[in-house]
Amino acid sequence: MAENINATKINLIQTKKTLNLAESGRDVLERKRDILLRELRNNIFDAEHTRTELLEALDKAYQSLHKANMAKGSQTIANALLGSTNEAEYRVDYRSIMGVPVPLVSFNEKTTVKPDYGFADTTSDLDGAFKQFYVVLKLLSDLARAEGTIFQIANDVRRTQRRVNALNHVLIPRYRNLAKWIDMVLEEKDREEFIRTKHVKNVIQKHQKEFF
Repeated sequence: MAENINATKINLIQTKKTLNLAESGRDVLERKRDILLRELRNNIFDAEHTRTELLEALDKAYQSLHKANMAKGSQTIANALLGSTNEAEYRVDYRSIMGVPVPLVSFNEKTTVKPDYGFADTTSDLDGAFKQFYVVLKLLSDLARAEGTIFQIANDVRRTQRRVNALNHVLIPRYRNLAKWIDMVLEEKDREEFIRTKHVKNVIQKHQKEFF
């Protein structure tokens, strides 16, 4: 870079200005990265907690369903469930965390939900399974939100860290070295100019003494 830039005071000012901008940008990116890392840790904790709850709810639901199948027969239970019209509705939106779009997945949960299948050939265990599977639907939306957020933030953290590394290891050292080089060249020029000026002054003084 030094070979393509003249060692002038204007270029020194511009180089130092660019260096300050690069250092400021690095600081902003580091703050962004730290905030995203906190969000990442929080969502990893939420995802692990939600996954545990989801597995527990699924286990309870399948246990209840198994009991219902044992009591009435799996075919009878399957026929009864064919008449159900309940549907799971989800809504997906997005929000921004430090400029990173992350998903907001929500389950359209009803305040009161009841089984709508016939009760003639079913048992209370099937009702219990129905309630547990409804819990599963809500937990699935929570898990999708947390894991989607983890994916988006993790990708941006990697990109941000690459930019920080490029600034720390390439651009900032380059402009520091350039500013240092220009400083050294200008100082050398100032010394040469001082020596030249002193020499000229001595010559003038010598001629003045000889003249007078």
